Amino acid sequence: MTTFPIRAHQAFVFYMRFQKVDGPYCRPCGRAINRALTTKTLAQGWWSPLSLIIFAPFALISNLIAHLIINRLPRPATGPHGGRLDEGNPVVLRPLAYVALSLN
Repeated sequence: MTTFPIRAHQAFVFYMRFQKVDGPYCRPCGRAINRALTTKTLAQGWWSPLSLIIFAPFALISNLIAHLIINRLPRPATGPHGGRLDEGNPVVLRPLAYVALSLN
């Protein structure tokens, strides 16, 4: 089973916070985590100069690669595997992903 990280970056003027969640994931759980952390990065990852240039793009590109890996995962088998996370809406349909764009 392949493991890979999904990342988020939050930037404030004088402070940055990094988050990384390592797999392995099933397809629905991987999509849910990837969508949540990508949305968090799009909304909160641009508020310092270094984040704008380096850290937020790195997290987004890393999550794009994770998204491609997640889409190749097989569907989870049915059975008593426990609960699965709700995938929710795709990132482009989440209003929080557009917070940085609305301030321009």
